[in-house]
Amino acid sequence: MREIVILCVLIISALLLCQMSYAELLVEDDFKGKLKDKYWIGQKESWDIKNDHLEIHRVAGDGNGPEDFGYGIVEFEDFGLRFDFYLFNDPQPSKMELLFRANDLHFYQLIVTPANGFGRPNSARWYKREGEDRGTWNEYIDFRDEFPIPIETKVWYTLALLGDGSDFELYVKKQRELSFEKVSDLSDVKDLHPKGVLGFHTNQLQHYYIDNLYLYDTPREVNLAVEPHGKLAVTWAALKQ
Repeated sequence: MREIVILCVLIISALLLCQMSYAELLVEDDFKGKLKDKYWIGQKESWDIKNDHLEIHRVAGDGNGPEDFGYGIVEFEDFGLRFDFYLFNDPQPSKMELLFRANDLHFYQLIVTPANGFGRPNSARWYKREGEDRGTWNEYIDFRDEFPIPIETKVWYTLALLGDGSDFELYVKKQRELSFEKVSDLSDVKDLHPKGVLGFHTNQLQHYYIDNLYLYDTPREVNLAVEPHGKLAVTWAALKQ
């Protein structure tokens, strides 16, 4: 009887592993050494590797020049993304601006503003842009939300963004906290940008770090309760749920 139970457990485990094998880790980057050509084009005017982090920093410009946009090269549709970020306060509190499903100036955008920032403090705001015309760069006003925890400058946080078709979910936590808190949703009924790459936008006086970035080809691979230590840990956590 014991042998039958063990056999059943092994068969179930094998089936679960087969189901999980379709997920792929598209990007895994701790930004040590130099910018990895297999993942990033980047932007030489505003991107650099500093202290083993991706540093994004601009002291001039209006935010619409080519030096203000940097991109990756790995395309994706559905996705699970998580990374750490750190906002500087020199000389003013910096925002963090993520571009996703980007194709040059066609993209979705998430703007994180710290609690001591300007505009809408402690907020997550969603935007879209549809090309050279800056007039297409608009906010999804109905989906803006305040963070459930204070986002402060000079503190590390971990962000998780999940994309399933044209529906997106945003989560955040302080780095090394055990679990995430949900922040916001976005649904784009027009599905303007079904496929693209990651990117980061900067602007005059913006300065932030990005680190420990994981991008999967499915939102299910991002576990919202534990720290990932490589794909094996994330997969095992998912199997236990």
